[in-house]
Amino acid sequence: MDTRPSAAVDPSCQATPELTAFLLSIGATPEQIAEAATRNGLVGLGADLVFAASEALTACDLATRAGVSVDQVMGLWRALGVEVPGPDVPMFSTDDVTLVGTLTSVDLFTVAEGDELLHVVGSALSRVADAAIAFYVQTVESDLADSGAPTVEMAQKAARAARTGLDLGAGLGAVFTHLMRDGVDRQRRAQAHVSDRALFRVAVGFVDLVGFTPLSHRMATRELSAFIGQFENRAFQLAVEHGGRIIKHIGDEVMFVAIDPVAASELALALMTEFSADGIQPRGGLAFGDVVARQGDYYGEVVNLASRLADLAIPGEVLADDNIRAAAHDGPHVFENAGRRQLKGFEEPVLVYSLLPARQAG
Repeated sequence: MDTRPSAAVDPSCQATPELTAFLLSIGATPEQIAEAATRNGLVGLGADLVFAASEALTACDLATRAGVSVDQVMGLWRALGVEVPGPDVPMFSTDDVTLVGTLTSVDLFTVAEGDELLHVVGSALSRVADAAIAFYVQTVESDLADSGAPTVEMAQKAARAARTGLDLGAGLGAVFTHLMRDGVDRQRRAQAHVSDRALFRVAVGFVDLVGFTPLSHRMATRELSAFIGQFENRAFQLAVEHGGRIIKHIGDEVMFVAIDPVAASELALALMTEFSADGIQPRGGLAFGDVVARQGDYYGEVVNLASRLADLAIPGEVLADDNIRAAAHDGPHVFENAGRRQLKGFEEPVLVYSLLPARQAG
């Protein structure tokens, strides 16, 4: 939060009496204030102090208290993607001792498998942290700077945001419990009819916003950022409403899955309707079958087929494979035969259907 380095001191970021008093009140030393002033870091110093409040233990301390080797401790944090400058650098808390003890006592996986899981956890949490920081900087901090707010107010908001972030992080365990429960239920349903435990049977969909690229070239930076945010938020909401999950955004394209092909069809059509606007016409592709599930993503021929169908569809159209049609034939939607198409990467022509809402029947 406002940690950009600079060789010259910005006069607007100098230590005013009000800013100095605030920083001293939350634990800053005169030396820290002076050092931060030389790198234009006074506004962010409040947040830095919040993050550093519990950093008193080193990796060596963690190893001693958890009863493990320093190499094990350093390896765990590396696997999580956390930078540890050295084993004697104080940056950990007593909570970290508990975590290290828990992680080193797990005997369910091989070392390689355990590291892979930690990589997934670290990557996911890093993305959450990056998103939260960017959101604050691009909204609250940007608005304060544009309005000419005094530096003490910016520092107070930064410190408050840091504290809020840590409080939310501490409470994520409750959310994780719900997500784990839901994930176990999805896994059981997706693997009810497969024999290989690496496979999930799901419907995979892609929706691409045709016309977004030229439209984005005409947008100002903040307008583009707001549009992307609205796109991602609304796509997430629609997925929840229709029993699906957004797997990832790839530029102006969204990938989703649903265990129920009828729900996947409904979600695809909802996304098409939601994002049809002046200059933008979505198109989509749907396929159903067994996919390889790995690290929260999905791979295999079904995924490739859904992506190819989205590329093949004309703006305003959703193309589906025969497996979707067969599995969703009891649903309210209409599947019009669109012939056999030769798709890149597939040796034989693929039977394709155009997915229509029930109201377009006939």
